Amino acid sequence: MNKSELEQLEKRLLRERERALKALRQLDDSLAPPGGDGDLTAYPLHLADEGTDTMEQEQSLLLLSKEGRLLIDIDEALRTLYKEPERFGRCVNCNSAIPFEPLGIVPWARLCLDCPRLHEET
Repeated sequence: MNKSELEQLEKRLLRERERALKALRQLDDSLAPPGGDGDLTAYPLHLADEGTDTMEQEQSLLLLSKEGRLLIDIDEALRTLYKEPERFGRCVNCNSAIPFEPLGIVPWARLCLDCPRLHEET
C-alpha cells in the first residue's frame, strides 16, 4: 500500500471514529433518566407503556454496545497504523495483505477475504 492510500484510510478511520463517538454520546443521552418524574398526567403508567419504554431502552443498549465495539475496532486499527504501519492492512490470521478496495469500505478490517470463509466452512 502506498502512502496516499494509507493517508486516505487514516482519514476515513478518523471520520468513522468521530461519527461513532457522536452516536455514543447521543445514545448515552437518550438513556439518561429525565429530570423530574416525567409525569404529564395524574394517571398511572400503563403496563403497555412500560413495555414499550423497556423495549426502546434495550434497543438503545444494543446500539450502544455495537457502536462501542466499532469504536474499539477503529481505535485498534489506528493504533496499528501509527505504531506498526507495516502490519496495517494485513490479515491477523494468515498475514496476507488485505487489498485496498475492501479496506476502503471497512478500514478497520482485520481479516482477509479468504479467512472468514475458511472459518465459516469449518
